[in-house]
Amino acid sequence: MESSIYCNEKTWLEGPAVEQFRRVLTFPGILCGAAFPDLHPGRGVPVGAAFLSQAVIYPALIGNDIGCGMTLLSTRTPARKLKTDKLLRRLGDTPEEALQQSALECLSEMPSDPDDPLQMLGTLGHGNHFAEILTVEKVLDDEGWETLHADKNDALMLIHSGSRAYGEALWRDFAATHADSGVEANSTDGAAYLAEHARLVEWASFNRRLVARALARLLSCDCIELLNATHNSITPVGDGRFLHRKGASAVEPGRLAVVAGTRGSFSYLVMPQGNPEEYLHTLAHGAGRKWNRQSTKERVRAKHGDLQSLLQTKLGTKVVCPNKELLYEEAPEAYKDIEAVIADLQEFGLACPVARLRPVINIKP
Repeated sequence: MESSIYCNEKTWLEGPAVEQFRRVLTFPGILCGAAFPDLHPGRGVPVGAAFLSQAVIYPALIGNDIGCGMTLLSTRTPARKLKTDKLLRRLGDTPEEALQQSALECLSEMPSDPDDPLQMLGTLGHGNHFAEILTVEKVLDDEGWETLHADKNDALMLIHSGSRAYGEALWRDFAATHADSGVEANSTDGAAYLAEHARLVEWASFNRRLVARALARLLSCDCIELLNATHNSITPVGDGRFLHRKGASAVEPGRLAVVAGTRGSFSYLVMPQGNPEEYLHTLAHGAGRKWNRQSTKERVRAKHGDLQSLLQTKLGTKVVCPNKELLYEEAPEAYKDIEAVIADLQEFGLACPVARLRPVINIKP
């Protein structure tokens, strides 16, 4: 299989991101890779890419946010009837605490109750994680939309989060012994890592569902899962091969995927096209950062002297985020143009846009 960067020459890619991608391709046991238009530099390895290996795994390629992904749910409530003002009041000035308290009260309704000694259940985490209320701005492909079995008039919820401090602990323990090197998948250390990794992927998915239920409780609405995809993981794919994804969403033929925009831009539902094996059953998971966090803070502070201007976007999205630094770091300007990302996926025959989603409320801790 060949390695490819699925990005139009007009789409801006940082040189270091491309260099990181090509460097990973030289690692022992790496068979091929695929990079997407949201590609950007990470801590030594690129974000927005997938790599296929033989017999060896590289935990450094996914880092500490193991199991990070996005879960899309329907509220089963028409958007016009959703009580968003009530939600904003209940979240108040401490949205993380309000969400976690609601989550703990919902635990008894869940099918299981995973171990949580660090009391992370019901939390979103920092960085680009969020909980969002969205509406369907426009259905672009009726046939594709029908596969979702959802009413286009109903409000949606999108939860983006990972395994919280548990993923950090697993990566820290592994790196203490192996740094960023790979290990044989069937070795003692490799097997132990993969077993704990699988548990944390499930933990992260459970927590996203729990946060969604907590949010639904605060909204006094329903909560029906439509899609769930992980974009930071190592997945066995048969014949001793392993697929590493970092900031890149796992996709299946005939099943919609979410490509998230920012709190100030649309998100999209897309349908995979062509032969997914050619692009490693993976697609872009979002817009991808354009500026690093420090640069973003400097640029956005210069542009937005008043924090209030960051609490509502040009699309009208209301932003709930008590963390001032995060407000700056996650400003919409820090990300690439989601329209360009979608256009690239379409141009390369990877995906077709099915629906455009408008963010109504964006919640960050």
